Amino acid sequence: METKELCCGIDVSHTTLDVCYQNNQGQLFHLKVGNNNSGYQKIMEHTGPDYHFVMEATGVYYIRLAFYLHSKGCALSVVNAMAIKRYIQMHLERNKTDKKDAQWICRYAIEQRPPYWQMPDNAYFESRQLYNTIREYTEQIKRINNQLHSLRLLPVPSKDTIKSLEKVVACMQKEIKQLEQKLQQLLELWQPDQLKSVSSVKGIGKRAAAMLIVFTQGFKHTESHRQLISFAGLAPTQYSSGSSIQGKPRIYKRGGKNLRDVLYMCSMNAMKTNPACKSLYERLRTNGKTGKQALVAVMNKLLKQVFAVVKNNSVYQPNYCSVKP
Repeated sequence: METKELCCGIDVSHTTLDVCYQNNQGQLFHLKVGNNNSGYQKIMEHTGPDYHFVMEATGVYYIRLAFYLHSKGCALSVVNAMAIKRYIQMHLERNKTDKKDAQWICRYAIEQRPPYWQMPDNAYFESRQLYNTIREYTEQIKRINNQLHSLRLLPVPSKDTIKSLEKVVACMQKEIKQLEQKLQQLLELWQPDQLKSVSSVKGIGKRAAAMLIVFTQGFKHTESHRQLISFAGLAPTQYSSGSSIQGKPRIYKRGGKNLRDVLYMCSMNAMKTNPACKSLYERLRTNGKTGKQALVAVMNKLLKQVFAVVKNNSVYQPNYCSVKP
């Protein structure tokens, strides 16, 4: 007779873990431990490695535990926090504590049986840290440049302050160049074919190519261009009901805002250099669409082209035409 897999729900925070696990009779038990190696070992003492462990994707706090469970050969699922939140709301729960959240995560695991988590490559973690640091430095440079602009407009500007801020900007720009080189080298070792394919699409620059490869884990779980578009928060959505609610169609922004921002700048370039995107933009503008609507369509077009070249492991061909049987 097949043995039913037992479930364990874990609510993760910075310093503690609230654990809820079931026994063979279906009873639920609660355990609170530290978010450290000794806490992880205590969980194993109570459950053993044969449980299906489920937790939310909570920033970086879950990663150490996920690595530990993976090293023990445990079945593990990392679920979008929004899915857990909606599941709890569906059951009309009014109270919220770490203990209750762990119980609901365990119930979610028992009822929904979410898919198992797959360990990303080490290069993914390293390249993501590099990219996030580059982005953070870029944002800091923007803020300091705005500050410099304000200081230079003052009737009595502090030359020492301006000089100091200019040094900081120069230093961060130097660091960005070095990190970009290291990121490029890492991507060439990790995903050389994908880097070549994505970079060949007209309008996609080095930073956009790196971002697409890094945040999709080398397109590891991307099976269609629709998934890629949804991941970027560019999928169209409609909100209407009866005669009283008639919302305008718009993009579903609950996705990668940073990726969407980068793609927007790419679309500005693509509508001039990418023949297919240029044709699409001009046709939509002729049909009465606004400039922003046309650019969003160009962003979608770019993602379709990116997925196509990655799927076929080829480079972008401007005059490519599919052959219909």
